[in-house]
Amino acid sequence: MRAKKQTVTKKTKINKRRTTQKGSPDAVQSGSTITIKGIIKGDRVSSRILEEQIQQAVKDGARVLHIIADGQHGIGGRIWPRDETVELTVEGPAGQRLGSMGMPGTEILLKGSSSDDIGWINCGANITVLGDVTNGAFNAAAQGKLYVQGSGGARCDTMTKHNPRFDPPQSWYFRNVGDSFAEFKAGGIAVVCGIKSRNPKSVLGYRPCVGMVGGTIYFRGPIQEYSERDVKLLELTPQDWEWLKTNMKPFLAAVDRMPYYEELTRSSDDWKKFIAYTPQEKRARRWFKMSTSDFRKNLWEKEVGQGGIFAPYVDHELTILPYITTGKDRRNKPVWSNEKYLPPCAYTCPTHIPSHKRASLIRQGKHHEALALVLQYSPLPATVCGQICPNLCMQSCTRNRIDKPLAIDKLGSLALELSAPKKEDPTGHTIAVIGGGPAGLSAAWQLGLKGHTVDLYEATDKLGGKLELCIPRERLPHEILEKELSRFQEIGVNVHLNAKINQAGFEKIYKDHEVVVVACGAHKPRIFPFPGSEHIVSAYDFLRDINLDNVPDLKGKKVVIIGAGNVGMDVASQAYNCGAESVIAVDIQKPAAAGKEMETAAAKGTQIVWPKFSERYDHTEKKLYFKDGTSLDADVVIMSVGDVPILDFLPTSIHTERGWIAVNDIDQTTDVKVFAIGDATRLGLVTNAIGQGRIAADTIHAQLMHAPRWPEIQQVIPYERIKTEYYEVCQGDFNSEKHTIEQEANKCMSCATCRDCHMCESTCYWGAISRVEHEDGSYEYVVDDDKCIGCGFCAGICPCGVWEMVENI
Repeated sequence: MRAKKQTVTKKTKINKRRTTQKGSPDAVQSGSTITIKGIIKGDRVSSRILEEQIQQAVKDGARVLHIIADGQHGIGGRIWPRDETVELTVEGPAGQRLGSMGMPGTEILLKGSSSDDIGWINCGANITVLGDVTNGAFNAAAQGKLYVQGSGGARCDTMTKHNPRFDPPQSWYFRNVGDSFAEFKAGGIAVVCGIKSRNPKSVLGYRPCVGMVGGTIYFRGPIQEYSERDVKLLELTPQDWEWLKTNMKPFLAAVDRMPYYEELTRSSDDWKKFIAYTPQEKRARRWFKMSTSDFRKNLWEKEVGQGGIFAPYVDHELTILPYITTGKDRRNKPVWSNEKYLPPCAYTCPTHIPSHKRASLIRQGKHHEALALVLQYSPLPATVCGQICPNLCMQSCTRNRIDKPLAIDKLGSLALELSAPKKEDPTGHTIAVIGGGPAGLSAAWQLGLKGHTVDLYEATDKLGGKLELCIPRERLPHEILEKELSRFQEIGVNVHLNAKINQAGFEKIYKDHEVVVVACGAHKPRIFPFPGSEHIVSAYDFLRDINLDNVPDLKGKKVVIIGAGNVGMDVASQAYNCGAESVIAVDIQKPAAAGKEMETAAAKGTQIVWPKFSERYDHTEKKLYFKDGTSLDADVVIMSVGDVPILDFLPTSIHTERGWIAVNDIDQTTDVKVFAIGDATRLGLVTNAIGQGRIAADTIHAQLMHAPRWPEIQQVIPYERIKTEYYEVCQGDFNSEKHTIEQEANKCMSCATCRDCHMCESTCYWGAISRVEHEDGSYEYVVDDDKCIGCGFCAGICPCGVWEMVENI
């Protein structure tokens, strides 16, 4: 007993000291340094007793501890967080699981190499090892850091994870790591510097990253094979490189290797990184090359016999069926697949607005419900559908096969005067949306309607993004946009104008909200450099200045536009409005412009020339020269080749690719708490941004409410399934005063949605189809299998393509 009492040695004056029967200090002065020994007069202190002594010392106020170990396990673990940092310096042979379950506020320095499982299930401790670590280092860590002066053993960093409410766990290895590194890694950051690697062929050992589903691994040096099914090998982004250089200094300082900083940060090209494929990406990669049917025919039945293992249970002979059969003997049977498929209009609309349902409500006399339906999908139907959208829905409308599409744009315009729908009861959840353009407005709208508290941050003094700044007023009357934006006040979205977000601002927003949606748009114009390009104006700046009433005087001037897309056509139209004498748009390929923008620009006199590759612009001569030796007179040159997002406010934990935010199939970034939508992820139409905002909002809502959500994946119904002959009698133009909204709705061919015409019921010779009405007012058509012979007449006559014949299995 006396020997155990001597395991605590005073290093500084302690006012009062008591010892328990096990020899640990019961009370010590805060700030004192004590030494706890693992061996006393040749007798080794057990791991349990040593841990009790450490815990008691910390409880009594010790904050700096010197542990002289002799193979004890679990040193430094489970020290509950306090307001002060607890520092442990460990000398001598430390046993397994040093710092296991380490808590925030615990700092461990091991002077020498460690045994297995150092930092196991680390919950926040910072561990520095002035030597090597062996097998299983940092396994299942969720927080904290591991700094290793040497190498790592086998199976380090397995099953690490990251709770987005806290900083991700970090592990740093100065040399290399052993085999099976990062197995089943689910989060966190690992850095392998590759200095004087003990394995010159692979700094990551044999087969790293098997089963990895999350996190990031930065490494420097050669590797051999890795789990290509689970991870992808990428170059570092500028954000990655900045993070690595910034965090390299404290690591090298901690392991006494600062002279290597210059070598390790010489070039980002020396480094690579692994990140995991998302589940959606994995599903898209087909690993099995043999179809199920081929497997059954060529392999299975050869082993188990014809008919397979269920052959003894088949209750009919494997013979040719008679011509007319019913029940289970039919080869095919009819199925009433109402709304199984999407009509072409809803399928091609990025927002998936169900225009066919709107037409159905109008036919039922429910005019208000019909017009209000669109507000469940888009906050800006009159602005987008009615004014600026190319109306992909109308381009794909089955009605085009007869005469002209349903006037979906006009139906959108009719929603202008509608009030906002009633929002759901408050949920108590908070969401931040950064960016008040189409994508951000769409997400904020949907989340607000669902009862969430939404803070919408916009860098300028008005909402709308490029709708406000860049779309010409002649294409989008300002009063329409302002009227629709006023609805956001009705649903209680908290709008913060003139809120330009920097990194500090993003960090605060991130901490104050459960989810962050980045919808900052693309507001940095591209200018391809060539001699004289400094005298060129960007399309973004040109259009924005006009909408802000800074109208340039182009009277009598010749304007050349580089880029003949739809934005280039808007620039051309505005240039004529500003007095330009002539406007020529040049492009390196066939112009991408189409629709209303092209028509308006062409009507004003715009010429388009292609292919043309710009070589230089002589501002003095007022000439734009091309690589084919030709030139054009150009008093003003405007470049319209797209814009890119400004992402300098994002942390390095959010991965970007080629200047765009990388997202998965549910618009989630590499930080699961942050979503990104709209032009911040890729350029697209305004309707693409609105659709992306709606779908992302549905995903966020489902996650916050812990509700299941299935992706909106429906096939489009083939045109051939729709019987156009029935609709030729429905004629008229909605622009005509005599053509009513009811007549326009009657023109809708109701693709893939039953119109309750009873034709299938009337046509069935055997009376196998009947209409069943339910208590809630809905209905369905059902088949009596004992009467149905599978003739397919119902599928053949259905005007809407609702009935389909399927194999009777």
